[in-house]
Amino acid sequence: MRLIIFDFDGTLVDSRKLIWELHRLVFDEFGLPCPSREQSLALIGISLEKVLAQLAGPGAPVEQMTAAYGRLLPQLREDPAFADAPFDGAAEMLAALAARPDVLLGIATGHVSQAIEPVLQALGWRDHFSNLQSADRAPSKPHPGMLLQALRETGTRAEDAVMIGDTAFDTEMARAAGIEGIGVSWGYHGRERLLSAGASRVLGDMGELREHFFGRRL
Repeated sequence: MRLIIFDFDGTLVDSRKLIWELHRLVFDEFGLPCPSREQSLALIGISLEKVLAQLAGPGAPVEQMTAAYGRLLPQLREDPAFADAPFDGAAEMLAALAARPDVLLGIATGHVSQAIEPVLQALGWRDHFSNLQSADRAPSKPHPGMLLQALRETGTRAEDAVMIGDTAFDTEMARAAGIEGIGVSWGYHGRERLLSAGASRVLGDMGELREHFFGRRL
């Protein structure tokens, strides 16, 4: 049995508009200068508390800002302009992988459970994943806790697992857990940064990712 673990934002869905608008609204609500779009998006992948602490600086009310983020997130997701948009081919690839009897699928995300579960349900993807690791269940990426838990919970050996992600945090987490990390170049960190962080390879589009698993493109 092979365990394939996916990051969410930047790997399976495009969340740029949603994340940037959330940061803009939360920083405005607390009267803080909003970081640049580039600063905000560069930290996607680690847990929200760590993101806000880095962006807002010492003394910022991170706990209250995190609560505001949780309040605003479901509201923004109801607006089609900000909803998570699956990358072309992601839904088809996940369905094809989930149908294979020799494959288990997992998620390892910087979201908390109450933020990731509803969007997976809305996309019709929840049943594809037998394992879900989130920021309220394990330390933030790049700590290997999420992946080590996934291995234990599925009874999978590290050599039979792979992590697919778009940031250095994903590949560093995979390396620390002793599993292969494959980077994808359509998310938040570039090809060279992914390779430097330990990615075994970096794939350029969803068709190339499917070809890696099935030997054929979408």
